[in-house]
Parts: sequence; C-alpha cells; structure tokens
Amino acid sequence: MSMRILFLNVFLCLITSVTVAQSHLLSGTVRTSGNEVLSFVSVSLKNTSYSAVTNEAGEFLIPKVAGGNYTLVVSHIGFKVFEKDIIIKDKSVFEQIVLTSEATDLNEVLVKTEKQTKIQETKPISISSIEVKNVISQNVLITDVVDRLSGVRIRRSSSLGESSDISINGMRGNAVRVYIDGLPLEFIYPNFDISTLPLGNLKRIDVYKGVLPVDVGTDALGGGINLITEQKSYNSLKASYSLGSFNTHLADFNLGLTNAKNYFINISGAYHFSDNDYKMNARIYEKNNKVERIRRFHDRYRMAFGAITVGTHSKPWADELKLTLNLSGGDKELQNGARVTGLAFGEANYTAQNLSAILKYDKSFLGEKGLFTTTLNYSDQTLEYVDTTRNVYSWSGKIVGRQGQQGEYSRSNSETYIHSWVNRTSISLKLAPNHKLLFSNLYAKQKLTGIDYLEQNADEDYLRIPQYLTKNVAGIQYEGLYLERLTFSAALKRFDYILNGAENNTFQLVKKKDGIWGYNAALKYDIAEGVFVRASYEKGFLIPLFSQFVGNGAEIVRNTDLLPESSDNVNVGFSVAKPVSKLVNITSTVNGFYRNQHDIIFIGDGVIRRYDNADQVRTVGVEGDVLLTYKNAFSWKTNVTFLRKTFTKVKLVESQFLVGTGFPNNPTFYANSELSWQKVNLVKNDDRFRVYLFYNYIAPFNHITIGQGNSLKNTPEAYVPVQHRLDAGLSYKFPKRALTASVNVLNVLNAELFDNYLVPRAGTNFNIKVIYEISNF
Repeated sequence: MSMRILFLNVFLCLITSVTVAQSHLLSGTVRTSGNEVLSFVSVSLKNTSYSAVTNEAGEFLIPKVAGGNYTLVVSHIGFKVFEKDIIIKDKSVFEQIVLTSEATDLNEVLVKTEKQTKIQETKPISISSIEVKNVISQNVLITDVVDRLSGVRIRRSSSLGESSDISINGMRGNAVRVYIDGLPLEFIYPNFDISTLPLGNLKRIDVYKGVLPVDVGTDALGGGINLITEQKSYNSLKASYSLGSFNTHLADFNLGLTNAKNYFINISGAYHFSDNDYKMNARIYEKNNKVERIRRFHDRYRMAFGAITVGTHSKPWADELKLTLNLSGGDKELQNGARVTGLAFGEANYTAQNLSAILKYDKSFLGEKGLFTTTLNYSDQTLEYVDTTRNVYSWSGKIVGRQGQQGEYSRSNSETYIHSWVNRTSISLKLAPNHKLLFSNLYAKQKLTGIDYLEQNADEDYLRIPQYLTKNVAGIQYEGLYLERLTFSAALKRFDYILNGAENNTFQLVKKKDGIWGYNAALKYDIAEGVFVRASYEKGFLIPLFSQFVGNGAEIVRNTDLLPESSDNVNVGFSVAKPVSKLVNITSTVNGFYRNQHDIIFIGDGVIRRYDNADQVRTVGVEGDVLLTYKNAFSWKTNVTFLRKTFTKVKLVESQFLVGTGFPNNPTFYANSELSWQKVNLVKNDDRFRVYLFYNYIAPFNHITIGQGNSLKNTPEAYVPVQHRLDAGLSYKFPKRALTASVNVLNVLNAELFDNYLVPRAGTNFNIKVIYEISNF
C-alpha cells in the first residue's frame, strides 16, 4: 500500500509540474519602512482574480499567473495603498514591497496585524508565545526569556553551561520536553541544554502548558517548549555580541543570501565562553567548616556552533526545500554536583561534539487546502567525561587530602557515542473554511555506544554494547469553528517504543516493547471580540529512560517491568484583550490547572535499589498575567503563579508519612513584574529608546522531603528562603535601525538567590550587548 501511495504522489507531482510550467509564479515580501515584516496584507493584481495574503513572515505567493502587463496592488490597515506596474514574463517574478504609514507619528498608529504569537495564545489549548526580536536586547539566554512567563519556572545556576530544570505548571524534569521546529532536543542535540542554544537565530518561542498538538509533542507528560527558527526570503545579516560579568562572552551571527530565482544560503555561528567565577558562601574544610565568601574556581565553560543552510522556496514542486548542516562542540568544568556539599570538585570535566544534518521539505496541494511537510534529522554526538583524580578539594581551591578511590562525582574516564535519527511528517487538510484535519507522525531512533578507558578488559566494558531506543508517536487532530464563536479541537495519539540492549550488571540482553494510547480535547468560546474562555484535557504519557530499565551496573539493578508515567492534565482559563481607551490597552489571562500523575518512577532506598512505579502526585494551581500599555510608550507586565504539589499515594510502607506533604524542590508561589518605557524619535528621527525594571519573587519552599509537622519556622534548613530579585536595563536602537546597544544589570540589590537544591546564585552582575542587523542589501 505504501508503494502505491508513493507512486501516486510522484505521479501527481509530475502532472503538477507540467501544468505549472505553462504559467508563471509571482512572489515577494511586504515590510514597513522600518524593515518590519507585515502579515495578513492583501496583495492582488488589479482587475483580475489573482490575489494572496502575506503569511507571518510577510511573504506572499500567487501561482499560475498568465504572462502579461499588470498593476500590483498592496493594501493594509494603517498604511497607504501601494500600486506598481509590473510585467510577468519570466517563470518566477519576485517583488520586495515597502508600505508607508498613513500617520507621521509612529506612536499614534495602531496597526491591527494578527501576529503569530497572538494566534498561538488564542487557541483552545493553553500556549504562551514570545516573539524573540522583542526581547533579544534584554536577554542573553533562552532560559532568561522563558522564565518570565506565568506558570513557568526555569532554575539553573549562574554558571553558563549548567543544565536547566524546567517546570511548567508544576511538572518538571523529563515531563517537560524541548523541541526545535517540532523535533525533540534530546535526539537532535543529546546532552545539550536549552540554555546553551544560540538565541540569535530564533524567531519565536512557544510554551505549551498541559496539552501539545500532534505536530509538536512526543511523550511529554505535562508540557513542552518549541523553539521556532527563522528562515528569511531576502538578504539579511544579523550579528550580536554580549560582554558580561565573570568573563562571559556571547557572540552569534546569521548571514542570509537569496537571489531572484528564490534560492538561498544561510551561514550562522555562535561562541559562548565564561569563567563562571562568581562569589558564593561555602564551608571551608581546612577552617573547621567555617562559612566564608569564596570565588568558584573550576567552572569554566566554552561552546562553539556553526551551521550552513542551502535551499529554495516558492517553486512549483516545493514551497520550501532546505538542507542544514550543524557542527558544535564545547567543554565544561564541574564545580559541584546537584547540591553544594562540604567539598568542591577541582578536576572533573566533560567535552562534547555534535554533528547534525537536517533536511526539510514543504509542499502545498489541493489548491493550497493541503500542506505536506517532512523533516529528517541525523545527529552524531561524542561526549567525553573525565573524573579520575584522587585529590580532595576544599572550596578554598586547596587540595586538602587524598581519597582511596578515584573520582569526585562519579569515577569515569569514558567516551559515549550517541547516534540519532528523527523524522517528523505532517499533513494538514482544510476540510472547509473553518475546519482543519492534521496528521502527524514522529519516528526517532537512538543508538548509544562508548568506551570506558578505566576498564582494561574490553569484554567487560558495558559501554561497548550497543543500546537502542526507538520511539514512534503518531497522531490525528481535528479543529473546527462552530456558530462563529465555539472552537473545538480533539486529538488521538499512539505511543510506541522499543528498548534493545543489555543489563549493565550481568550483561544479560534486554528487550522492552510496548504501546499506549493518549488523547486530548479542548474548547474555546469567544464571548466578545478579544474576550474568550477555554478548557482543555490531555491524557499524557512519559516513556521511561533506558537507564531506568537496566540500572547502573552497581547498586541500582534492572526492572524491565517499569510502566510509562501518566498524567491527567486539565486547564481552564479566561482571557481578555481590549482597549480601555484610545491610549490604554489591557491584556489579561487567568488559567487554572490540575495535574494528577500516576506511576511516577521512583528509586527506593537501601543497599540494592531499583526504579519502580511507586508514587502518585497531584498538582492544583492557578496562574495569571496582566499587560497594561499606555500610548505605546509605558507598559506594565506582571504575572503570578500559585500551586500546591502533594503526594497522594506512596508505595513504601515506611514512607507513608509523606502522603499529603509537599513535593520536594518545587516552588509553590512566584511572581514577575516589569515596568518599561520606550520612546521613538527621542534624539533623532527613527531611533528608539527603552528602559525597564524587572522584579522576581519566589516564596520559600522545601528543597528536601518533609513531614506533616515540618515548617519553615521549625525546620528552616529544609527550605529555600524567600528570594527577591531586581533587574534593570536600557537599550537604544540607532537611526535606520541597523544597530542596537543595551546594558542590563541583574540582581541590582545583590540579594541572596538560589538554584536547584539550594545551590547559590551570583550576586550583582551585568552584561553589555550590541546587535547589528541589516536587510535587503
């Protein structure tokens, strides 16, 4: 059957190519005089039926145009109508159009353009969406951007290169997945973290809370973050450099070149470096564990990234076809483990290299009513981890002793090789003007091998035995609009996985295969323009890690009977976005959420341990945000999140005291607030100045398990204390908008801040950032 479908697709493509060869293709872009793209702009050829509307990138496409002389007409609310006489004689004609505002003062113009971020945030499922260009001067890391959203908490130490703990509505760890253009990060860049990815080449960040659409999600239990990259159809150059405290340097660039025949090439690169030598309080071993202010001494991080993309777009046989090659590498010194103990690490480190290739193809069909898209990725990563010293380091940096066994964190001198193949293929069909059907399938396979240089006998080297993990997540989703007010969506998902390898203690071969069904549904009702309510539900699943099935070859033994974790995720929300007056606008969203997790994978205590499906946890919470703007100059954004995450069932008899207590290391109340002022034409025409204050509050929470009688008052050592953080900054975009400079000061008041498990964060620190961007050269 699959061969018949393939033959039919090839035949249809050939017929389409022959038909289109007899006509012409008109395409182009529409931008403002300030070089900003305009979406939903009407483009037509006067006195004909040829017309189109620009997409979110400001691009339009009119196929099958007969040759001849025409008048091109472009119109949009708030802009003067554009007309131009053109001649269609070449097979492909490309036009770059610049619209002029009808008003002279940009602050008084309200352009009613439906941005993609707004489209995402007004869907039936709960999504927070960020346009990166609006925040790039204020933030240097992706995690800094996402951490400011309601319901989201991203904790990472102040050390650049450290892994991040992502929490969305109380769901943490592997329950939250990160994607790049819909492909899972753990397969594209294994062992790389969201905080280490370059920010400069991103267009948008979508954060899904509880429910994921079939063309993005995998086995995410409670949410996901999708990073959308940008592919421009015109010549462009964007470069940025940031200098910050602790000898931190962040640089990236993206050069895009196109021609009139719609072929393009993109070259991008990034470099990150930091000594991470910030000061913190620590116990000094040789001074009877006296607490002193020390500087971290073994925490350096380096990363380099390079990519080249070649492709074409707006062709009769492809809406877009592109091939990307990525090469990245870096190294990181380790200063401490998950917690700060009485001793530091002074020699442990890891190095990673990754080579990745991505092939993407999009093609519309059935007169633009259908869209076929497929993306194929292969990545090859090598991770080298060295931890062999017998030296014992104090937080002062001095060697204070020798230990009998090697290793500061986990004794190792090894290389791990990870080979990953991923394909996501989706087909969307517009059944009617307001009804859409979506099919999507993700196939991912990962092979893990390696070498343990401390194992002298190769036959006893567990890393040399190939381990395979295969996932396939298929789904079908429907979305429709009824009675012009009610939007309904529903999806059915199928999760299949296969694990092949060996138990790492006995080397016994292990195979685990299973399949499960998941589903979701959502409703949104538009009460009035800009006002709606919505509700959603998803039955989500999380497939266990291979290491949880087979153990670690020592004190943790295998358990191939492990079940996937599951969760019932419910969201109910209300949103309003309306002008209060001609000068004041308000946008506000309130969302209540409920998560009921089952079969949580838990590792027991004892000399011999294994992973089991043990505990059940319930999370109940509410989040809300408000945005007020005045004259497009002043803005105040604030959001608040409150949740309670508690044990509802515990398997171990001796741990029954945990039932009803708070889940450890999980913030329960936090809030962000930002006040900003911006001014256009402050010094010269077409310049832009912005200044802001940002405040973050985190209430105390237990970082270890506690009993019913424990509290901050009687067991303060079990809690992370209250945290207040204040940031400030300003940016200036020079005339003609080619150059932007910004200064940001973090933790202005030098407050005591903490990361996961009470790891101290840096005090007052700063960064200076310069962004240079030109287009259409």
